[in-house]
Amino acid sequence: MKLTKKQEKQLLEKVRGIKALEAQKKEIENEIDVLKGEIKDFMTKKNISEFAVDIFTVRYTDTASSNFDTTAFKVTHEELYKQYLKTKTYKRFSIT
Repeated sequence: MKLTKKQEKQLLEKVRGIKALEAQKKEIENEIDVLKGEIKDFMTKKNISEFAVDIFTVRYTDTASSNFDTTAFKVTHEELYKQYLKTKTYKRFSIT
């Protein structure tokens, strides 16, 4: 499909807007990670797993979870694994 100059300009503006917002998002996520790290370090040094400050309760606790090891299951039960595989089709949006 051939774009008109107007369409190209509009789409370019939108793509640049997305890329700028994605860059801001990454910066904000990095700032959040730094702040979380500082709080975790404080809690670790003080040996506390929970504290209240103003209206917030902050917790940093050990948590256990169980998950299914699909890689090991595939190795030991390959035919059964293949029997339960599902293929999904979806559209992927990307800007490179």
